[in-house]
This record gives sequence, structure tokens and C-alpha cells, in this order.
Amino acid sequence: MAGDTTLSENYAFAGVYHVFDQHTDSAVPKVQFAHDDRHLLACCSLDGTISVCRLAPGPPAVLRVLRGHGGGVVDFAWSLSNDVLVSASLDGTLRLWAPADGRCIRRVPDPDGAALLCCVFQPLNNNLTVVSGAP
Repeated sequence: MAGDTTLSENYAFAGVYHVFDQHTDSAVPKVQFAHDDRHLLACCSLDGTISVCRLAPGPPAVLRVLRGHGGGVVDFAWSLSNDVLVSASLDGTLRLWAPADGRCIRRVPDPDGAALLCCVFQPLNNNLTVVSGAP
């Protein structure tokens, strides 16, 4: 505990905002803050979209919804500079996105058409992405 404060004082929330309301019919398997940015985050959804959200200043808001996958998006990752997102989908494609304008930069299908389950950028080289798929 910080100083002489209680547990409830350390975790007192000033307000609760809903920034994932656009995913009411589908699960949101992942939420992640951008690197070194406490006001920018994204979430992926089994409805096939990724939402990029801003938490401050002002009330939290959805900046854009990235659409293009034909199946649920189960994982995504921010590039080190936060200028690219990579996503893995049950539709068997990996996509690279420009979160600033919502553009799909590249679509890479799995050669076997298998569902993709996770993805990550190599930490020191954002030109390398690793993806894993279902058997």
C-alpha cells in the first residue's frame, strides 16, 4: 500500500467508460496498450474487427475500427513505434494495419488455409512477424 492508504483508496476508480460497446455480440479476446503510450489501446474481437481507442484527453473514444478479416480476430500486436498493427484471424490470414488511418497494408494468407491463433513482432526488427496457426 502507498503510504497510510487502504486497499480501496489505492484502487478508487474515478469513473468507468465503455469503449468496447461496438463488440456487443462477440467476445474480445485481447486488449493491449500501445508501447510507451498510456492513452492509446486496441482490442480485437471475434466479430472480425480491431478497435483502436484513445483514453485521454477527454472521454475515451473509439478512433477507428479496422475491418477486413472474414473471421474472428484472436490476437494482434503493436509494432515498437506503434505505427503498425499485426493481426491473426480464424479466417486463416495475417494482416498488417496502419492504425493511424485504418488502412490494411498487407494481407498474408496461411498457405494451408489454417486458422491463425497468435502473432507477434520481433522486438528489434518490425520487419519480422511470427505467427502460429491451428493444425
